[in-house]
Amino acid sequence: MPSGQKVLPSNRTMTRHGPKRELNLRGFYPSRPNDARKGDFGRVVVCGGSERYAGCLAFGSLAALRAGADLAIVVAPKRAADIVAGYSPDLITVPCYSPFPDPNTAIELLEKADALVIGCGITRSPESHKALMDIIQRCKAPMVLDAEALHALAANPESIKGKKALLTPNAGEYQVLSGESWPPTTDTKTTAVKTLAKQYDATVIVKGAPDFISDGEQTYVDPRGSPYMTKGGYGDLLAGVAGAHLARGRNPFDAAKVAAFIVGRAGELASSKLGESTLASDVLMYLSLVIHSR
Repeated sequence: MPSGQKVLPSNRTMTRHGPKRELNLRGFYPSRPNDARKGDFGRVVVCGGSERYAGCLAFGSLAALRAGADLAIVVAPKRAADIVAGYSPDLITVPCYSPFPDPNTAIELLEKADALVIGCGITRSPESHKALMDIIQRCKAPMVLDAEALHALAANPESIKGKKALLTPNAGEYQVLSGESWPPTTDTKTTAVKTLAKQYDATVIVKGAPDFISDGEQTYVDPRGSPYMTKGGYGDLLAGVAGAHLARGRNPFDAAKVAAFIVGRAGELASSKLGESTLASDVLMYLSLVIHSR
């Protein structure tokens, strides 16, 4: 080794801000027993979609599978469900003849599922919010609430008390949930996410650069990601990975931490190759590389 050269510990990489500590994925992905069977590693139900939006369902459900869940079942309006079914044969889709996921269909499937991801791509209306709240209140499994589910929840914060819930707002959705703007500094953001987690009695990850995570007691900041991760779909990937880890038995705080790391690191790898052309579908393909490299 040349004189004066330093070697960083293997669990760190350098950024322009200094060393960045890696999350140890081995603890989240222990070796599987040889007699493992389908279903042992979780079933995730993904509820969302509309006449206009279907891609978010594909991103979330495929991310859940890439993150190790055994089954991903999409409950969506018929057009969205049919699009997702054609996107990948790995996915199970259940079409609904309503403009939003049917609560009774969702709850029937959740009786044999281990986690719920809900909210992406749903058209905003009083009727869709009523349906979302019906599913959320009747769901007994751990859940990830994203996108329109957060708008519905903002008017009913007591509805998730006592449930295992992870809320995944961006800065705008943080304002919907809290009634306040997402603050500008690291210290005030740390306080804000902790306060919101206490308010909703849930774990919260405010997505951004970096991600801020809190369960109301402990707080974690994940610095992973790339300035090229500005296109649609990255939040859906995070929700799917987090849903997979809830289905595998992780608590919402740990599920948020590992999801932020995996998606952020996959984004770094994809954008290092593709730059401005980086898509969420590219990052999806890198999830397995991040997990496999543990």
